[in-house]
Amino acid sequence: MSPRLFVAAALLLGLAYVFVTPPFEVPDEQNHFWRALAVGRGQLLPVRGLDAMPVAKSTQNFVWVLSRTEPRETLAQKLSIVAAIPYDGTPAGMVRFAAWYTPLPYVPQALIAALPLRPAIVFYGGRVANLLLAVILIALAIRIAPQYGSIFAAAALLPMSMYELASLSADAATIALAWLFTALLLAPPRRIWLIVFVGFLLALCKPAYFLLALLALVMPLRWRQKIAILGATAIGTLFAIAAAQRGAYNARPGLPIDAGAQLRCIASDPVHFAHVMLHDVATNGRFYVEEMIGRFGANELKLSPAVITIEILLLLGVAMTCGAVLRARVRLTALAIVVMTIAGILLSQYLIWSVVCGDALEGVQGRYFLEILPLFLAAIALPRIRLRTHPAIVIGLAAVCNAMALLTIVRHYW
Repeated sequence: MSPRLFVAAALLLGLAYVFVTPPFEVPDEQNHFWRALAVGRGQLLPVRGLDAMPVAKSTQNFVWVLSRTEPRETLAQKLSIVAAIPYDGTPAGMVRFAAWYTPLPYVPQALIAALPLRPAIVFYGGRVANLLLAVILIALAIRIAPQYGSIFAAAALLPMSMYELASLSADAATIALAWLFTALLLAPPRRIWLIVFVGFLLALCKPAYFLLALLALVMPLRWRQKIAILGATAIGTLFAIAAAQRGAYNARPGLPIDAGAQLRCIASDPVHFAHVMLHDVATNGRFYVEEMIGRFGANELKLSPAVITIEILLLLGVAMTCGAVLRARVRLTALAIVVMTIAGILLSQYLIWSVVCGDALEGVQGRYFLEILPLFLAAIALPRIRLRTHPAIVIGLAAVCNAMALLTIVRHYW
């Protein structure tokens, strides 16, 4: 897979998602919008709990028009109205929003948000900036580890990946950095500082994926290089955890959500937690796979079973035919990292989103597993298969599936 071919396909499809997906219809996108505006103004961390900032009058009008239900307007009419709203920096009240993450994954959006532009330009410019950075980072991953290029390309061109990369979400930078870090570990370059740096940046985005650094232990690196990679990732993870604790709040008011109490509950009865986790995987595993491939809006927009099946077969096909087979201990380590990361994601959602000592694990979404998808696909590659998946097949099937996804979005919203 040529990096240039990937960039061309990803930008074409990504820009379609930028402008076809209505504003704030990506999960938590309105919250990411406020966070990007705050970072663009130099407000990097909340004081404690929910963050707050004064909102400009033009931005307030932009959000209000898009969210109002009266008078009855079509999406096209609303977008026509907000496109004409001029920039007006007059303060128009305060807005509160979550600030769980460090400022790092908001840098591209914040650079646009810092400019005195019309709110519509800030919004769509932030989406485009997010997409450009993510596509460039993934293209670098393909160039660094070309033997796994089809895997990275197929994963990046999934409808859900495109949907996230073309949004204001912090997930765009997290996904791209996770895949670049994976590529650097699978094909270590001479400049070890690059792996160290990318591992640190990834950890600053979301601490859930720090276990990817464990792959360094089984790669042909010197011990001081392995320690540097693990150390940088650990430091970034500690910063990210500290930022998350600073911005922590009960996202489900009225329900007994308390991470500390939940930890004590797990410690007192680990068997109960294990049962809850295994039951969730057995019950919702298929849903998570479907969502990782493409469920849009508030998970109500599901792609057809045919599209889901095609994408699953494509992912398995590029994995089985990539031609780069990991050594047994690397393969086992990669699979262990995938399993432990999934368990860590489930644990995090049980802590911050589920009722204390409850029997249900809530808040998990399939898109959380995109970051570890290429590593899983690389780990299941089969030896001695000479057949290769041609890049044209990857691009062609991705184009068809994304066209169906975009059509689903258009039919629902437009």
